Formats: sequence, C-alpha cells, structure tokens
Amino acid sequence: MRRRSLVALALGTAIALSSVAPQLASSAPGQDPRAERERVRAERAKVASQIDTKKASLAEIDAALQTLDQNVRTQEAALRRTEGEVAQAKQDIADAEAAKALLSKEVGTLRDEMRRRAVRAYVNPPGDDVLSVLETKDFTTASNRKFFIELRAADDADVADRLDGARADLEYQRRKAAAAKKRADRKEAEQTKRTDAVRQARADQKRLSDNVQSSIDSQIARSIELAKTDRKLSAQIAEQQAALQARLLAQQAAQAAQAKASAAAQAAQQITNTQSPGGGENTPLPPVGSGGPGPSAGGISLCTVGGITVNCQIKDQLAGLLNDARSSGLVLTGGGYRNPQQQIELRRQHCGSSYYAIYQMPSSSCHPPTAKPGTSQHEIGLAIDFSNCSSRSSACFQWLSGHAASHGFYNLPSEPWHWSTSGR
Repeated sequence: MRRRSLVALALGTAIALSSVAPQLASSAPGQDPRAERERVRAERAKVASQIDTKKASLAEIDAALQTLDQNVRTQEAALRRTEGEVAQAKQDIADAEAAKALLSKEVGTLRDEMRRRAVRAYVNPPGDDVLSVLETKDFTTASNRKFFIELRAADDADVADRLDGARADLEYQRRKAAAAKKRADRKEAEQTKRTDAVRQARADQKRLSDNVQSSIDSQIARSIELAKTDRKLSAQIAEQQAALQARLLAQQAAQAAQAKASAAAQAAQQITNTQSPGGGENTPLPPVGSGGPGPSAGGISLCTVGGITVNCQIKDQLAGLLNDARSSGLVLTGGGYRNPQQQIELRRQHCGSSYYAIYQMPSSSCHPPTAKPGTSQHEIGLAIDFSNCSSRSSACFQWLSGHAASHGFYNLPSEPWHWSTSGR
C-alpha cells in the first residue's frame, strides 16, 4: 500500500512539472515566436502612428490604419490569453486548497485512530494475546485467536500506511498550491504589462485616426476654397477625402464591433471568475476615445441648416443660399450628408446587388446615376440633393442656376437635383 502511494505521488509530481514546463518555456526570452511577433507588430504600429497624414498617399494611410488595427487585435488577443492563464492559475490554487482541506481532515482522522489504537495496545499489549494463544490447549480456539491477532496487526499497519500516504498527498498539494500561487503572481504581472500594451495600441490607433480626420478637415477646407478658382482640382481633392473618410469610418465601425465583442467576452469571463473561487478581480478594459460613428459621423462635424445636414464648414454657405431663395419666394428642401452605408444601399437600389454593381460599376450605368461608395461628396457633407429640383425646367433648378454659384454651390449637369461645392 505504501509503495502504491509513493508511485502515485511520483506520477502526480511528474504531471505537475509537465504542466509547469510550457509556462516556463513560453516566458523564456527569445524562445517564443508569438512574443516576438507581438513585439514586431507593436514596433511597426508605433512607426505607423507617426505617419505624416498631410503628405502621405491614400495607400500609405490605408496601410498605416491596417497596421495599427492589426496591432490592437494582436495585443488584445495576448491580453485575453493571459487573463485566461491567470484564471486557470487561480483555479489551480483553489483546487489545491480544497484538496489540502480534505487531506488535512483525513490526516486528523487517521491520527486520532492511531492514538486510539496506541492506547488499546498499551492497555492490552499484543504480547498478552500471544501468551494466551500459547497457553490454550484447544487447537481450534488457539487458531481462531491467532487469526484475529494477525488481523489486528495487519489492520494497524494499514491505518499507519494510510496515514503516511495522506501525509505525502497533503505535502504534494501544498507544493502544488505554492507553485500555482507563483504562477498566478507571474501571470498577473504579465497581465498588467499586457493591459498597458493594449492601452498603448489603442492610443496609437486613436492618435492616427485623429490626425487623419484633422487632415481630412483641412483638405476639405482647401477643396471648398479652390472651388472658386479651380473646380476640377477642388473635385479631385474632395473625392480623395471622401475615399479616406470612408476608410476611416469603416475602421471605426470595425473597432466598435471588436470592442463590443471584447466587452462581451470579458463580461462572460467575469461571470466565470466570480463563480470560481479565487477569481473575479479582472474588469473590462475601457476603450480609448469614442471609437465608432456617432452624432458627428465619427469625425466629420455635421450641422443641420433648414432641415439639410451638411459639413459644418459649409453651414454658412448653405444658410445664405436658403435665405436668399426664401426671399425670392422659393423654399429649398433636400438631403445632404449620407454615411458610407447609406451610399452602399443607394448603389444597391440604383445599380444592383452584386459586388460589381455596388463597388465597380460606372456611376453612369446606374439608374439614376449614383457615385461609388467612398467617392461621393455626400459622404463628406459637401453635396446636396434638392428634392424640388427634379428637372432642369423646374423653378428650383432655374433659380439655383442663377444664384447658387454666388454661395459656392455648383450643379452636376447629369443630375439637376445634385449641387455641391465643386459641381461633382
């Protein structure tokens, strides 16, 4: 029995060491490809966050946004992995402590039994039983007595063996709990570092997004100003900024979805930790900044004038146009800003539902003509579709043809209702 207990102890120790070894290997510097990949992505993200958005091309900005997004995802995945390891280490501590409690109780019970047997042996020594067997002349009685004496001795030895085994198991659980505690402390320290890494990754991402938005706003202002002297260049700049704004909003929408998924995963983990002994300390990491499209379309400042929502940079131009029309007895109504998803839906309605129809088909092939997503000046709030200008013969179109230019609005010839700061 004692030999079996020692073998079980040896096997248990081997299993424990085998479970600890991967943890030690993964933390060894220079030996974990995943850690090296995380480090490289963090360094690339740091460089990408410092890109000069005023001079960079659309492709370069696109690549920088993707690099930062990839780094955020990498750091968040590493944090979730470490949080799981912390939770597992705490669960191991709880399991070992529970086993220790049971074994301590068993050791106490066996000790009490050994004391009771020791007292009985003192009061009625085994030697007395042997003498009584030798003195009897009844062979049957002597055999029975001898059997019970041997049974008693074997039973005492079994209790002693069980006590030794329980003590060995208790010591093993103590070592297991201590090892799990060290692992939990190490992983909690790692969790703190990874939490800081996620915050830094999100901060870098937000800094680039803010810089891109600032650049977009600056270029939109330039486009509006150029419309007075060079409408072709003004339209090119506006189209570039519409494409960049669409990318930025798409990234912010993806961030919002990822943040929502992460929050749900963390909430689920919190419930698990709360239900598990030794868990429950972790809290969801708060997002950095607003993250997703909001009342101002994620970054574009929007203002509503006379029921028409436009980029705030042209609110005064629009107010002047609407007031001038009203003084002439004409009330202008319509729609201005639309987000990329609304543009996609319009393409679906006017062009078709296939990928080609939505993203690649020429605008002129749609009925009515509709700009590709990411190219419409509606997406940066610089265009208006006037609802009462359905034809070139309408009073609305006739009046705008003579007065809109003085307020900085120009018509797209193929669409009498469409007026923008560049005529596109």
